[in-house]
Amino acid sequence: MKSHEVYTPGYDETAVRYMMRRHASRDAAFLLPHLRKDMRLLDCGCGPGTITLGLAEAVSPGQVVGLDLEASQIDLARSLAVKRGLKNVEFKVGSIYELPFARHSFDVVFAHALLEHLRDPLAALRELGRVLKPGGMAGVSSPDWSGNLMAPRNEDLVEFIEVYKRLQIRNGGNPYVGRELGRLMAEAGFSAVTVTAMYDCYEDIGLIAELLAGRLEGAVKKEPVSESLGHNLAAIEGLCGTVRKWAKDATLFAQSFVEAVGRAGV
Repeated sequence: MKSHEVYTPGYDETAVRYMMRRHASRDAAFLLPHLRKDMRLLDCGCGPGTITLGLAEAVSPGQVVGLDLEASQIDLARSLAVKRGLKNVEFKVGSIYELPFARHSFDVVFAHALLEHLRDPLAALRELGRVLKPGGMAGVSSPDWSGNLMAPRNEDLVEFIEVYKRLQIRNGGNPYVGRELGRLMAEAGFSAVTVTAMYDCYEDIGLIAELLAGRLEGAVKKEPVSESLGHNLAAIEGLCGTVRKWAKDATLFAQSFVEAVGRAGV
């Protein structure tokens, strides 16, 4: 990542559990119909590799590379690939801003839940385009935090989400990047760009509540009085406690994701 960028979810046990729930049949469903068995595919920001392995199964015997900036995630992904017995996938540590691949190396590039953490998503998309073969496909998916559905809904919950969005912005990200994907893809030089959207309904609401609450508490403990977050430590701890209690009886937490696909220039 670039300077002043922070991966807001982090890499602790809660974050890993959260990332391990991802799978290709849901989170890459918009891309799967475009895949063929002989393709070479790159998954950027692959995390522990649960989506990557599904993509590897979809293109087998084609080759898949999963790339992530965090070495601990690559270690988890490699272990999972061994357990699944997949031979057509490898994992590398690296940055989407400086992909360690030559031009025209891949038929498909993919990134899920990555661009919202980047200060310069346009530069990242251009780098994806660099490693695509002419006419190759890029598929990206990122949330837009304005579209969340939560039940029951209350003022403390709404404020909690607003504070988390402020933290992501402070860390260099954009919680509303989903709505910008079509424009960003076009500006990055992709053609025939199409945009769709879906909701990810969390099956374990307590897990997403704990992830968000833990990140907020950790951030405000480092900076007890924060104008950028709009609350002090005591206020944020109060909001986090309320949301943890809310999650025990909540019936719905659904996050809106925007998906875009486009073709590399010839």
